Amino acid sequence: MGHFFYTLMWATKRALDVLVAGNLLLLLSPIIAILAAVVKLDSDGPAIYKHVRIGKDGKPFHLFKFRSMRAGCDDKDYMGYLKQLIESSQGEGMGIPYRKMDGDARVTRVGAFLRKYYLDELPQLWNILKGDMSLVGPRPHVQFEVDYYTPSQHRRLTVRPGATGLWQVDGKADCSFNELIALDLEYIDHWNLGLDVLILLKTLGLMLRGGEGSWTRMDKHIPGRSWTRFGIRRDPQATRPAGYGQKPNVETEQNE
Repeated sequence: MGHFFYTLMWATKRALDVLVAGNLLLLLSPIIAILAAVVKLDSDGPAIYKHVRIGKDGKPFHLFKFRSMRAGCDDKDYMGYLKQLIESSQGEGMGIPYRKMDGDARVTRVGAFLRKYYLDELPQLWNILKGDMSLVGPRPHVQFEVDYYTPSQHRRLTVRPGATGLWQVDGKADCSFNELIALDLEYIDHWNLGLDVLILLKTLGLMLRGGEGSWTRMDKHIPGRSWTRFGIRRDPQATRPAGYGQKPNVETEQNE
């Protein structure tokens, strides 16, 4: 009964993803077309940028975004910054907050605006429609980040990645690498449709206020903190179907 219930719930989640993403693509198509034209006029390069990310069960896919950086820029400095962020949370300290690099010279004027209001993420509605992603779930990491996962953190890859998630609305301003993964695992363990709706509403609020720069989460006790406002109540005795949350067979090859 438990396995059937969870299978039905995740199937319902997928049906809602298709329904919502499909309708949003139709409704927002004029805005998406205008934004694409503005990106093209602002700087040389394609309007849509695709990047290899790691999805469900460790399978790579191309994530679509509006290009927010100058085409052909060297990402050596950013990769060094990303490495510093991840490794800062490997010790006993809290770690550096997992934010985008400040003063990144690669970001265009239009790109900065798109990022502030998360408009650069709109093309991911196509990823959701294709089945690469879900509306809500852990944000998809690149292989470099996945390589730092501990065995228990690989459970993050047992669900479809999302366009938004618990980390985006409850920790993006000041979570370290390990903390954001802890938040994602909390989401996986306590997922329900009501939680998805609440996260989507909070995401919309963040977009309207201008992103994570508009707030800071002060309590950094993760995991074990109370997410009762999200309807999450930690229950270690909760029944899960066989194989739920086991580490997937991660593929390391990325096909461009």
